[in-house]
Amino acid sequence: MIRINLLPSDDRKVKRKISLPTISGGAVLWVSLGLFVYAGAVAGIWVLQNKKINDYETKILALKEESNRLAPQLAKIRKLQAEREEVNKRLAIIAALDRDRYLHVRMLNDLAVNVPDNCWLTDVAESGGSKVRIEGITFSNFIIADLMTSLEGSGRFGEVALARAEEGDIEGVRVVKFSVSASLVAN
Repeated sequence: MIRINLLPSDDRKVKRKISLPTISGGAVLWVSLGLFVYAGAVAGIWVLQNKKINDYETKILALKEESNRLAPQLAKIRKLQAEREEVNKRLAIIAALDRDRYLHVRMLNDLAVNVPDNCWLTDVAESGGSKVRIEGITFSNFIIADLMTSLEGSGRFGEVALARAEEGDIEGVRVVKFSVSASLVAN
C-alpha cells in the first residue's frame, strides 16, 4: 500500500534525525581516567579486604592454638568447680543436721516442762516434716486446754490444735483421752 501525505509542508510531521554525539578526544580521556580511578579503587578495596581476612585467619589460628594449649587447664578448673559444688552441698547438709541436732531433745524437754498436773502423755510422734502428734490421758477438758495453752506459750510449738478428745474408762475411773497436733518451731 502506498501512502501519500496531502498535508501542507508546515503541518507535516517532521522526521527527526538522530545523530550520535561526537566524542572528542578530551571526553575519551576523562572517561578513561574515571574508569581507571574506579578500577583502582575497587582493586585497592579488594587488597585491603584480603589483608583483613588474612589477619583474621591468623588471629583465629593463634586463638585455636591457645585454646588447645589451655584445654587441659580449663578441664581441671571445671573439675575443681564440680568438686567445690559437691563439697558445698555436703557442708549444707551437715549444717542443717547440726542446726536441728537438738530440736527433738528441746521438744521433749518443753513437753516435760509444760505438761500440767494430772495429765499423762501416752504417745508423742512426728507425723511428717515438722508436725507432731501428742496423745495422752487426763481427768478433764480444762487440763487439755491448759496443756495446749502452755505448749503455744513455750515458743517451741506452733499451730497447736485439738485433734480428738473422747471420754474413756480406766479401771473404773472416768478419764478423757485426747490427741493434740502441733508444728515444731525451729529456734
